[in-house]
Amino acid sequence: MNATINVILPTYNGEHYIVRQLETLAAQTYDALHVFLRDDGSSDHTVEKIQTFIDRYQGPKQFTLLPSDGRNLGVPGAFYHILRHCTPAPYYALCDQDDEWYPQKTEWAMEKLTGEENAGRGASAEIPLIYYCRCDYKDEQGNLLRESPHQEAHPPLHKVLYHTPASGFTCVFNEALRRKMVLEHTPGDELQDRYLIRGAVCFGKTVYDDRKTAAHIRHASAVTSGDADNRSLFRNFLEKELRGSAPLKEKKGLQHFYEEFRDELTEADKNELRLFAADETGVSLRLQKVFYKKRLRTRLAGEAALRLLFLTGKI
Repeated sequence: MNATINVILPTYNGEHYIVRQLETLAAQTYDALHVFLRDDGSSDHTVEKIQTFIDRYQGPKQFTLLPSDGRNLGVPGAFYHILRHCTPAPYYALCDQDDEWYPQKTEWAMEKLTGEENAGRGASAEIPLIYYCRCDYKDEQGNLLRESPHQEAHPPLHKVLYHTPASGFTCVFNEALRRKMVLEHTPGDELQDRYLIRGAVCFGKTVYDDRKTAAHIRHASAVTSGDADNRSLFRNFLEKELRGSAPLKEKKGLQHFYEEFRDELTEADKNELRLFAADETGVSLRLQKVFYKKRLRTRLAGEAALRLLFLTGKI
């Protein structure tokens, strides 16, 4: 009997997307899925569309709509809420309402995760594991815009301080990671993918798949730095980070992670986190970060912008 994967799916004003996503979940070649949905206070017909789908669905997957009381928890709070309130399962997958899962997504994830366990490298259910993979980016008409870049299979801590190697909707992880990062500790406000991947890097193992198993749908109103060349990317970082609040939020996430886990971190990881989480903005500390020898981001423009933020003392 296949191990169950709980699919964690918050929704909010997604009436135009949610049925299509639910159809891609129902079409998964891996049948042992239990999809847990919770609406985050939508003002459109999202909930009605979900309930209609559940009422009409006849198949091996399970779909459960959790009560929400109309509360808007936002992201990442909505994800963490479902992770706390769903029934336990051996594995969990993060899911966005407006993306597209390819049919073998969960099957391939389980091949990789169980292979890691059976090979003895992760080999017990007590060791936190997270799987992530590449994806496609498509427009609303289904046209391919680009592919996500190749990622490092087993990133060290410094590679997941200011960079997330995979989007949340590609991630599948085990109960040990949920228990440690969500039930035994308080996640804070850091985005779920970065927080969980960093937790696996520090306390368990990452499992990388170079195959593309899902598509992120780019809506006409959405523009991200991933679509830009280095010059545009650098301008984007300056606008968003030098003048905006995003870097302070990132630093707050690092500070929370350090305070939450410092008694469990290795000495090397603790020292690395302490450097970037420190509140001090003196010249000496700024220079330590500016001339830090390891690469922190994958794109050159992003790295340059980050070092500029260190130099100015913003983070």
